[in-house]
Amino acid sequence: STTLTKRIKPLCFHYNFSEYKTYKMSTLSLFGSSVCPLSQSVQMTLDLLKLDYKYTEVNVANGSTCTRDFLALNPHKSVPVLVDSDLVITESTAAITYLVMQYSSSQLYPECAKKVSQIDQRLQFHIGRFYEALIECIAPVFMGKSSSIETEKMETLKEVLMWINQMTVGGYVLDTSMTIADIAFLSTMSTLEASNILSLHPYKNISMWLENMRKQVPNYENNCQKGADEFGKRFRERYEKSGTDKVEKDANAQDFKVDVSSETSSMVFTSESESGTDYTFSASDDGSYTPANNANPFKGNVAALIHHYDLLN
Repeated sequence: STTLTKRIKPLCFHYNFSEYKTYKMSTLSLFGSSVCPLSQSVQMTLDLLKLDYKYTEVNVANGSTCTRDFLALNPHKSVPVLVDSDLVITESTAAITYLVMQYSSSQLYPECAKKVSQIDQRLQFHIGRFYEALIECIAPVFMGKSSSIETEKMETLKEVLMWINQMTVGGYVLDTSMTIADIAFLSTMSTLEASNILSLHPYKNISMWLENMRKQVPNYENNCQKGADEFGKRFRERYEKSGTDKVEKDANAQDFKVDVSSETSSMVFTSESESGTDYTFSASDDGSYTPANNANPFKGNVAALIHHYDLLN
């Protein structure tokens, strides 16, 4: 018993003896933050698969990710962290794919290599484009560096949303059935909506998908919506709309057109912003996209932004 306790102790922090016993009875343990979309996606996956697990709330703002015990779990000082016996996974995408592959192989992440490649593509788009674009918009406000959002960053986020709107034309992020990609997108989209930095009304496919996912995912209210709402509340306390955000006040006036009559769908979105950019691109069934004009390359250290994302008072 003494040897077992020594093995488990580095994986925990501020535990009393009763909590040790609880941890030993549970194989899976999730260390996360209720206001972090990446943590929310892992917790929703756990509940979707009906798995037993222990959840520990990590207060990033109070430095809990910098303690010796937590650093033994994840030296990157970030959440979420999924622990399964002696296996530690410190990236949300890796965590949700592992959970499905290990505990419930299904259409959520099937064994078909072709299908998996498309799901992986969506997952990489989520973390590399969607989540990153959202972080670029909201992190400066949270970190006290700005009270408004730069027009260029907002335009990048809107372009990403247009692509997601095309992805969800079949009802889900990929084709016509739920995959773990939907779970990943759901938490980030919920946070975006709660932040209220733009309207999702012009993105009809996204709006229908979001409403549908809320009904399908178990414990969505507790695992995602509450945290997103809390995040949105704190964000709006710091955020002041400026003249650069004027276009968002009249989002319904934007011209949004989707043609899904052919095998390859074409989307045309014209924004009434000062840039006058006309975003036109094609999305084929294999998930590839061909922009009509070159979007500005996305820049910034997303690792640092993700680390600071949770810095709430």
